[in-house]
Amino acid sequence: MNCLLWILDLLSNKSRLKTKRWIIAGLIFLLVIGLVVASIVLLQNSDQNEAKPAPLTRKRSLTLEDFLYGKFFAQGFNGTWVSGSELMYMDAKNNLVLRDLKAKVNESVRILLRSSDPISTGSYQPKLSADRKYLLIGQVQAQLYRHSKISRYSVINLETGERVPIRIEGNEDLLLVKWAPSLSIMESRTGYTKRKSSVRMKLSGSRPMDLNWLLRNSTIDQFKLAFAKFDDRPVQLMVLPFFGEPGTVASQYPRINAVKYPKAGTPNPLVSLHAVDLSDLTNIKNLEPPNNLAAQQPILSAVKWATNGTIAAIWLNRVQNESSFIAYSVNPPYGSFILKNLAERAGWLELFTPMKFNKNGSQYILIFSQDQGGDAGGYRHIMLLNTTQNAKETPLTKGKFVVTEILDWNEEDDLVYYQANTQEDSAVQHVYSVSTETKEINCLSCEFKRKNSSKPCLYNTAVFSKDFSYYALSCSGPDVPYIAIYSKDHQRILEWESNDDLYRFTKTREMPVVKRMEFNISDGFTAQVVLQLPPDFDPSGNTKYPLLVNVYAGPDSSQVSQEFTLNWGSYLASNRSTIYAVIDGRGSALKGDKYLFAGYRNLGTVEVEDQIFVTKKIQETLPYVDKDRTAIWGWSYGGYAAGMALATEKDNIFKCGISVAPVTDWALYDTIYTERFMGLPSLADNLRGYLNAQLITKYEGLRNKLYFLIHGTYDDNVHYQQSLLWAKVLEQKDIFFRQMTYTDQVHDLGNVRPHLYHSLENFLDECFNEENS
Repeated sequence: MNCLLWILDLLSNKSRLKTKRWIIAGLIFLLVIGLVVASIVLLQNSDQNEAKPAPLTRKRSLTLEDFLYGKFFAQGFNGTWVSGSELMYMDAKNNLVLRDLKAKVNESVRILLRSSDPISTGSYQPKLSADRKYLLIGQVQAQLYRHSKISRYSVINLETGERVPIRIEGNEDLLLVKWAPSLSIMESRTGYTKRKSSVRMKLSGSRPMDLNWLLRNSTIDQFKLAFAKFDDRPVQLMVLPFFGEPGTVASQYPRINAVKYPKAGTPNPLVSLHAVDLSDLTNIKNLEPPNNLAAQQPILSAVKWATNGTIAAIWLNRVQNESSFIAYSVNPPYGSFILKNLAERAGWLELFTPMKFNKNGSQYILIFSQDQGGDAGGYRHIMLLNTTQNAKETPLTKGKFVVTEILDWNEEDDLVYYQANTQEDSAVQHVYSVSTETKEINCLSCEFKRKNSSKPCLYNTAVFSKDFSYYALSCSGPDVPYIAIYSKDHQRILEWESNDDLYRFTKTREMPVVKRMEFNISDGFTAQVVLQLPPDFDPSGNTKYPLLVNVYAGPDSSQVSQEFTLNWGSYLASNRSTIYAVIDGRGSALKGDKYLFAGYRNLGTVEVEDQIFVTKKIQETLPYVDKDRTAIWGWSYGGYAAGMALATEKDNIFKCGISVAPVTDWALYDTIYTERFMGLPSLADNLRGYLNAQLITKYEGLRNKLYFLIHGTYDDNVHYQQSLLWAKVLEQKDIFFRQMTYTDQVHDLGNVRPHLYHSLENFLDECFNEENS
């Protein structure tokens, strides 16, 4: 009020009006501005309880919960071709349905089993009978070993809905039941096959273990059966304690589970191959291994019926660098002959996939290595062979790329379908066909794109219908996976799975920036690198980011690919401003045999050296990488490699390391895997290689470094013994480390993932704390 009177006084004084008019105008302007500001404040106070909408363009960082609880998961192809045009799958309501692509739209889908049916709970891998009248359903009751389980099976009459539980002499707990095409059953040590009546065959000396081919190789006419027996009496026992539930009387004493587990250099199970005519079970034929391998504790790696009267088997010597393909005649006059002998002195043979035969059994195809001339060395390619003694192979593919899988053989059109990477980029995988007549190659996926996208699919696979009228083509990367059904003439007829929820999720989150790099390493080899960078990272070097290297590095493995990837590292890059790296060095797959066999008989050398060398190159090359906050971690073989890298590098490249379920001494691991890459731990063979590869002797390299050791006590793959002995050495040598033991957890630690990843993050917080650098 006083201010207003002063203004009026000025206006009344004409002599001062001219000199003071600018002052008056300014004061009025300030008064108006003050009133406006006061009004805004009042309005804000009145609405203070209303939520403010976030900017529409703002994206949220990935969270650990996104990773742990399935937000990163992409749906794959969930169908099973049961004919030339029919697919069996679970629909959106979890009903088991059969869809005929040739039928009218309103008649194309038939419900086989509703989700409301109690029997569908816990069911797995439903199998339809050849006549479409019956459905076989299994429900898991107990896990025996890693690859075998006890289940209860039922057959459902799809016309009447009647359910018939499968019992053998009152016992419902069975190892295996399948259509072959009649019903074949494995009950502990006894095999049955069900036609109009059941026949029973006692398999003396067998145990309920991984009987890979038992009751899985019947002839087309279903009257003959090939089976393998494994006598594990020579195999020593590995004891796995199980501690049970806390606070229960039943867990007063741990349960001791003894598992037959052959460790490097110890006896393997004795394997034998047999055939029987189901009309005469007294006449079981023994199919002997080849003479050149019989004394070498041979491994039976694959079995296949070539015709109704001929069985083909692949045998390997114990250390898996020699092989014989044998054809056995199970009809008079019987006998056998060698189809092919292979040997690999610079490495090993990877022959655990059965041959694919044509319908009359006169030819077969298989993947094995073929020299590409010059200094290229060998690459795995498709070979076509006649079913004659010591036949010469005909390469169907050739070049400096690797065929990863034979998908199918369309004899009518003389086409073999397969997956392979490319010579230009080993991380790319496409689906191809090759003519068995002209050798002409056609790429089925090179033009494949996600619907309404211009980006090509660079990591693909396919599944073909029974008569090749249709195929499901899966684009697995680099973008969100997408699946479509194509006709034989390569026309897209149906979008099967678009993963729209995941696609939208990625568009509303701060996604890592993906960067690929290459570094030249020893002897002309090139290491491949993929980095996941923080979304808003500063490439100038003004901001330094911690680096975490995720290592696996096992022989014949690869981490660098164009496959869609969202993982724990994606969360760390998005949310914790951490650079996450994977490195494929020597010993990794998809680059030919010279690269693959670089560390043969010397695990823990070149593959570890390359992780160290390339990490140092990353630190030197990228100005935004903090060389004082660099860590390495891995799981299983990767846990071994991480420990070896931390313990053997001398330049403080890694500040800390994490080993989850690591191998620490290869003499403690299984025969099939270890001896393939290392030979035998004997003076006559490769004892020195085993000793050099021991992590447990590299303890001094961990002194004054941060190290985290994690393992589950019920790990039946890499036994807890590996970490216990490693911890014992570190304790005896007075070397500090952090240890986490997960009671009763198996190799994947699947039931404790939140605690595991919170523990990993807590350790990395300590490691990356700049005050400790």
